[in-house]
Amino acid sequence: MDKKRLNTEEYIKLIKESPEKKRGYIFAGATVVVSILLIVFAVRPTIVTITQINSSIKEKTRLSTALDAKISTLSALDKQFEDVGTELKDLKLIYPADGNFSLLLANINPILSRNGFYLTGINFDKYSDKNVSFTPKVLVPWSVKIATKGKVSNIINLLKELEALPMFPVMESFSYTDQKDEYDLTNFSINLRIYKIDNANFYE
Repeated sequence: MDKKRLNTEEYIKLIKESPEKKRGYIFAGATVVVSILLIVFAVRPTIVTITQINSSIKEKTRLSTALDAKISTLSALDKQFEDVGTELKDLKLIYPADGNFSLLLANINPILSRNGFYLTGINFDKYSDKNVSFTPKVLVPWSVKIATKGKVSNIINLLKELEALPMFPVMESFSYTDQKDEYDLTNFSINLRIYKIDNANFYE
């Protein structure tokens, strides 16, 4: 088998190409090393930082959502408190803790007038009928006696309106005389049971 012989020109060319290839390999290797170093020391910290920022954003978003929910809850509770406060103010007038039955007094005269009656006297006193039991422990009964004049034909409607008052008075009894005055009006005595709170500091 004949050996391939290199002439002088080809040998010189091979000698020249070898260092150039080596330099190319070295450059390529150096490029790979630099790229790896960039990934390790530059790109990776950037990725870690971005990941941390995303985690921080997610956490802040979660906290913001939770805070919004708490604010909404507090707003709803504040609205409920306002509503309850208004109801308590009304309740103070309906079931007073100090015996001030101003709401009842303010309504009696208009009801009497509407039904053709006029007030001749009113009296508040402790309820004395011990045969009547009461379930609500915080409420205590009081007695209201109303003296009035009017026509017998209007008395039923008057009693219905009195019992429809917001403090829910209970009709205990009523009586009237046979005698009429010069205006053909009859004297009536109406006995109502109302309630008050048995605690002076109940609304405080």
